Amino acid sequence: MKLNPLLTIWTQPKETVRQLIEENKIGLSVLLVMIAGIGGVITALQDSGWFLDLSPILLIIGILITGLLSGLLNLGISTLLYTGIGKLYGGHGKLRDMAIAIGPMMIPQVFVVPVLVIFALYYGERFFMVPEAFGITSISLGAYLFLTLLTATASIWSIVISSKAIGVVHGFSSWRGFGVLMTLLGIVILVTLIIVVTVIMFMF
Repeated sequence: MKLNPLLTIWTQPKETVRQLIEENKIGLSVLLVMIAGIGGVITALQDSGWFLDLSPILLIIGILITGLLSGLLNLGISTLLYTGIGKLYGGHGKLRDMAIAIGPMMIPQVFVVPVLVIFALYYGERFFMVPEAFGITSISLGAYLFLTLLTATASIWSIVISSKAIGVVHGFSSWRGFGVLMTLLGIVILVTLIIVVTVIMFMF
């Protein structure tokens, strides 16, 4: 039975990823990561105060271009890192298979994008403005908490799906897939700390 990735990824993540790999759905993966990239850019710009001097049309174009490019960059880097780290855990995944699996990992984030777009259009410039002194957001607190909860839920689902997808590609358990994610997180934290310490040392 043919699975619909947008629906079955929530309940049958392993089977869904296997089907996409077997059908060589690299194009779908690219599309999903680019859409998720747009959501990532909107989230990053929320309450940032950046690019408010741009016209709405230029801002939209900028978000689209940056989102698409960041999605593609994320696809490339994630494919290399998940494949490389997975092999340290005894996996045997291929780069192309991992690239295909990255797309389904992004589906929870993809479902958040329309909500972000609706809120951004509703609040307009206010959505991107820096909050007033001692404020946490420029939009209503209820809307902010809703978006925060929605984004957090999507992120948790993405971690679950990613652990299983990485396991499928490498031929090991979902727990090892989770280990790959945590290893990458540890590397990111370590590199960040080194950069921060280095900057501080040069400042003083």
